[in-house]
Amino acid sequence: MNRDPDMKFEKRRAAVGVLDADTALGQIATLRAMQEAIAMAREAGTGTVLVKNSTHFGAGAFYTQHAAEMGFIGILMSQSETDVVLFGGKKPYLGTNPYSVAIPAGRHAPFLMDMATSEVAFGKVRAAAEAGQMIPPNWAVDENGRPVTDARLAKAVTPMSGAKGYAIGLMIELFSSALSGMAYGPGIVRKFDDWEHPQQLGYFVQAIDPAAFFPLDEFKAGVDEILDDISRQPAAEDNPFGRVLIPGEPEHERKAQRLKEGCPIAPVIAAQLKELGERHGVPWPGN
Repeated sequence: MNRDPDMKFEKRRAAVGVLDADTALGQIATLRAMQEAIAMAREAGTGTVLVKNSTHFGAGAFYTQHAAEMGFIGILMSQSETDVVLFGGKKPYLGTNPYSVAIPAGRHAPFLMDMATSEVAFGKVRAAAEAGQMIPPNWAVDENGRPVTDARLAKAVTPMSGAKGYAIGLMIELFSSALSGMAYGPGIVRKFDDWEHPQQLGYFVQAIDPAAFFPLDEFKAGVDEILDDISRQPAAEDNPFGRVLIPGEPEHERKAQRLKEGCPIAPVIAAQLKELGERHGVPWPGN
């Protein structure tokens, strides 16, 4: 990772550009890419940026929500290091390849989708292994591609919804790699296994101006109307929330709760953070 990157943005067409991130922190590169996409969308109605030579950006919703809060539809897709077995295969090939979409609303918070194309993040499997917990049989497979419930035996996670998640994950790989010229599949550097070589991820960033199709206020009112109607739909008897939720709604509510009450941390993670802090002279809160 380059601590002092020289990022270069090249506008190729009226609504298309390429950002060479120079192995910058993914968060910095992705925000820059979304800002460039928004700038093009203001002029052309849409803007697309292909990012190359970057690193993992964290939570994709941050960048698409940034676009939505400015009145634009935000779209983000990214490849990632190999963790996901192919549908019908036994070796990991694709990454969890996340994608996020945010759509602005009026009275409502933006529609917000941020998800991986795997059944679960491999981090959850690792956490279960460290805690000695079992995992559902559809989460992961062993070295022969067979489902496992013992997290310690997991060698790869599965694509979400089988063939459907595999197809979407591969689509994102093609958008992220073939369009950017970056490595793909097993050729992607694993960030925790190789500290000598840059990861060089590629990703697809897009902003769309709804006002290019429809007056923005009317568009937002239409989004509100649909979301209101969804919220009025009857909930299933065993629905733990007691109501039908809108994508992104639980996260908005959880954010408000965390800001008020703080963020819970699993004991095993807390111990790791405390040990890391002691190693680098950073005191643990409350000490």
